Amino acid sequence: MFMKTIKYILSILLITGTFVACDNNWESHYSNQEQLIDNLNVIQVDMSTLDYLKSQSDYTTMYQLLDKTGVLTKMAEKNLLSTVFVLNNEDASSNKLPTDDEKFLAMAHISDISISPSNLTDGQRLLVWNGKYVNVSKVTADNNLSEIGFNNSRVKKVIKTTDGYIYQLNNYLNTPKSLYEMISSLSDQYSMFRDSVMAHNELTFDKNASKIIGVNETGSSVYDSVFVVTNPYFAERGFDIMSESQNSTLLIPSNDVINKALKKAHSTLSRCGLERDENILKEWTMQAMFFNNKLSKTDFDETEDVNSIFGKQWRTTVQKIDLDNPVILSNGIAYYVTDLKIPNNVIIYRVKDFMKWYEYLSEDEKAEYFKTDNLTFNNITTKVTAWSGWPGVFPNIINRVVYFNLTDPTSKGYTLDFTGFKYDETNKVATPYMIPPGEYDLCLGFEQKMGHDVEVSFNGEYIGTVTASQLTKTDFHYDRGGQGYPEGYDISKATDKKKSNYDRDGGRVAVIKIGGTEPVKVNIKFHGINATKCCFHHWCLKPTKNCY
Repeated sequence: MFMKTIKYILSILLITGTFVACDNNWESHYSNQEQLIDNLNVIQVDMSTLDYLKSQSDYTTMYQLLDKTGVLTKMAEKNLLSTVFVLNNEDASSNKLPTDDEKFLAMAHISDISISPSNLTDGQRLLVWNGKYVNVSKVTADNNLSEIGFNNSRVKKVIKTTDGYIYQLNNYLNTPKSLYEMISSLSDQYSMFRDSVMAHNELTFDKNASKIIGVNETGSSVYDSVFVVTNPYFAERGFDIMSESQNSTLLIPSNDVINKALKKAHSTLSRCGLERDENILKEWTMQAMFFNNKLSKTDFDETEDVNSIFGKQWRTTVQKIDLDNPVILSNGIAYYVTDLKIPNNVIIYRVKDFMKWYEYLSEDEKAEYFKTDNLTFNNITTKVTAWSGWPGVFPNIINRVVYFNLTDPTSKGYTLDFTGFKYDETNKVATPYMIPPGEYDLCLGFEQKMGHDVEVSFNGEYIGTVTASQLTKTDFHYDRGGQGYPEGYDISKATDKKKSNYDRDGGRVAVIKIGGTEPVKVNIKFHGINATKCCFHHWCLKPTKNCY
């Protein structure tokens, strides 16, 4: 009986001691006090993360950001362990926001993982709610305390709550968006650029990610379908617009910048009496903004021309971007465009016209546009009828050639002082072309084997001689020579065996420069040497890369 009493007393003492021990551990774990964990001071509180943040007046700025962006509501709905990053009011007011997207910023400051300082390792990555990874740095300082950093921010304090950890930082976490995320999240202030890119997105059924959930009446599998967004338009250029592994440069023009550039382009066209498809101009304002390498301020300052992934020329001495405030991307860098000029070589693909209109001119117009010395009109002959290198896509062309005889055959020389004009077949009116300043290739077309040299001057200045030897070849035969085709002509898809003869520039005589600031008329003077007759097909001005 005595022994039983002793055992009972000992049991009571042991149980009581256990409760005392448990109570001490509970007090130690949940009371608001500092403890040393992994050589880092950590405050432990017996409150949830949400309650603690709400109770601390020093975190009101951060609390309001998390609240108005819906992050706190989402945390309450999930009701999971978490890690939250905060700044105190002083640091929040003194540090610049890394992005204007408040929701993206707020979601960068919470993770679904509750991770203690002791479980953090140097080089570790932590996934946060905006889908980005935060890089962890962890080193031991001279005072033998651990210094922890997350991306660009340093940890000042750690709070252990009942459902996770709060890390107080000295700066906002900068989790850069990717190039695609940057574009897709642009505000309506940039909608013209944003929408022109997003319009090329395609939804593609991902069979591997989709689950079979049944069979339909035909016996075919029915999927719980998963679709992925792709952009083959960019992929064709070897550029995955959605890849985090891209190392790229993005330029961002606002609607105001684009509209201003379009207005200037149309003003140029109007002054020159020319027309251009609006879609081509708008397309350039998108295609010129992507580069497949990361360009620094120095690159833009020291390089005159950089070419986009679409081969569009960006002349750094003309275009204006905000180089002092780059936006760091997870896969490159972005700059905002402050002033944009659609180049003249985009506004004008080429100015090309034909001598065949001579037969439609009045005598006064002939005297104005075809001033001749020792030339008498002979005839106009059709050399090619109703032909296209790409039937159904490009229109049929008819090659007609203007022939002149020498008025005095014994002199063996002639002069044609020609002014470039366009002829309105509907209204039967000829008006002179007005060409904006810039650099152009002057290309001409005659007829093969014309048999004599032709000296050529442009706007009063001698620029070169087309020799009889050159005219023996096909270089200047009609418009079969030269460097270009009609815009959009894909020779690989053309069907005619003589497809390479279709509507090209003609032979290049020289590079000419038009100075000044205003458009000018085109005057081409032809001087034939040792000639007996002559024939003319066309003339063409093709802007060079320096016609910007």
